Amino acid sequence: MLAHRNAATSIARRFFNSLYRLHASKPIISGKRCSHTLPSKRSPSPGDSVILAMSGGVDSSVSAILLKEQGYKVQGVYMRNWDTSDERGVCTSEEDYRDVQSVCDTLDIPCRRIDFTKEYWNQVFQKTLDDYERGVTPNPDVMCNREIKFGALLEKCSISSSTAGAETWFATGHYARIDRSDGITKLLRGMDASKDQSYYLSAVGEQALSRVMFPLGHLPKTRVKELALHHGLDSIVKKPESMGICFVGKRAKFADFLAQYIHAPPGPAVDLQGNIIGQHRGLFAYTIGQGAHIHHGTDRWFVAGKDVTSNKLICVPGTDHPSLFAHRLTARDWIWINGEPPELNQVNGSLVLDGQVRYRQSSIKCTITKKTNSHYDVEFQSPIRGIASGQNVVVWNGDWCLGGGIIDAIDTPTL
Repeated sequence: MLAHRNAATSIARRFFNSLYRLHASKPIISGKRCSHTLPSKRSPSPGDSVILAMSGGVDSSVSAILLKEQGYKVQGVYMRNWDTSDERGVCTSEEDYRDVQSVCDTLDIPCRRIDFTKEYWNQVFQKTLDDYERGVTPNPDVMCNREIKFGALLEKCSISSSTAGAETWFATGHYARIDRSDGITKLLRGMDASKDQSYYLSAVGEQALSRVMFPLGHLPKTRVKELALHHGLDSIVKKPESMGICFVGKRAKFADFLAQYIHAPPGPAVDLQGNIIGQHRGLFAYTIGQGAHIHHGTDRWFVAGKDVTSNKLICVPGTDHPSLFAHRLTARDWIWINGEPPELNQVNGSLVLDGQVRYRQSSIKCTITKKTNSHYDVEFQSPIRGIASGQNVVVWNGDWCLGGGIIDAIDTPTL
């Protein structure tokens, strides 16, 4: 059964790899995704057309309500990103689309569904698998926003609107804000600090953001739910929030899901001195800082590192072990949403900003130092626990999100 599954997975991946070579996204130049999407030179006005990405949840549903009340001509669009007919990771896509249709019927706005399963596999899922196989922990949500929602979907909507001869805006239910007051399009944090999603939008370029609206950016989540109940969307409010990755499904454990696609052998779990303390199930199943689920002695063990070459999982005892903390990292593939700040235009140029290495982490002052055109050193004023290669480091100037990069190396003194 395992051999049959691995063979089927290999065939599927070769097939989609061939599609990827034919349909992969265009190159990224200076942090901007090349596309047919033309930047907007003005601000949205009542009476304009808006295409709203809808998921069937409360955030996008209330976004539809607000946009229509403000006088926009709203059309809902549902993205189908995962093929549920032949995958074990089950999404509730059909149920969600029925909820989108119900909300749109209630508000008397049109809606349609667009299939992005091929693009999602090529540009998000395949890259996610590749990263896990290399022993790093990627962030598919950041990739999906850049490549699919604010990439392929926005491009498709822009082409259809330009054909119709009218300027059309694109909206989502993200908790973030857009500021067009200075002649540029800035991405700002959402007013509700507990729900701010600018971290996940940090790889979306200014060209795309210039056509975007975030109707919920100024609202707290509690008010959004109140508005939904006021408009009779009780069933939508009661739906559980989507907190995980779509392709995993609601009941699947992420490591079990990945094991269907990744062939990674088990190996030794070792302490800092190289002593074997147990066995790991495959390096892809572990994230820096998380529990290692290794039973050795009376201590609880945590993941401090991965030695991909020797297939060893490096573990330390105790949640506050010094090896779990670092204050310096190097990031690659850096994207500046509005262009590189002038302080960083030359090698070794530096700038002090606010930084985060994960969603909902409190921001910490950090110094950004340029190493090459796409690599930067980031040094935080205080150490951070559990920094993982492959995740995104994002920086802000106050509420203004400037961009970020992919963590490539971490300076952990005791490893």
